[in-house]
Amino acid sequence: MIIAVLISVFLLLFPIFLTVNIYTDLEKKRIWFSLYVLHGIKIYGGYVSMYGEGLAFHLTKNKAVLLPFKELINAPNKFKITRGFSVIAFNYVAELGSELGQNMVLAAALLRIASDLFGVYLISKRQCDAYKGDIYFRLGWNNFKISLRAILAFNVLLLFVAAVKIFLQKILEWSVHERKSKQKSK
Repeated sequence: MIIAVLISVFLLLFPIFLTVNIYTDLEKKRIWFSLYVLHGIKIYGGYVSMYGEGLAFHLTKNKAVLLPFKELINAPNKFKITRGFSVIAFNYVAELGSELGQNMVLAAALLRIASDLFGVYLISKRQCDAYKGDIYFRLGWNNFKISLRAILAFNVLLLFVAAVKIFLQKILEWSVHERKSKQKSK
């Protein structure tokens, strides 16, 4: 019994590490992603591709979730739970091909500036411990690829509190909706 209580306290209070890997290849027009817990246990993976009105998240070989661009604009508001994650480490590698056009040198320079600003934000505001970004400009190459890896920390208690908050908000929205529908029917 005491061991179960200690394990529960440990799981609720101590951080759990989530590793997010993302790989983008514009030539293939896909973004691959994977999520790992504790640096090695894969919990999810798939890829994202574009379709006419939005993005298709391919979660299995036979199943995809379609997300229209209209809903994509409101998506950050639906994921307020992500504020509870701490960014422990972030690194990326970007590869730009010279055959994509003359502006690729300028694009590489702008990407470096944006990367440095993002790194300063992560280190100063989000207490990120490690940040690294590499940009490779490849001569005679006709592609654009980005590979990134982020290690996030969170605890189960924080997720539980966020889930309860979302649940209570849904109940409140439902009760307001029911009250308005009753008033309209009178």
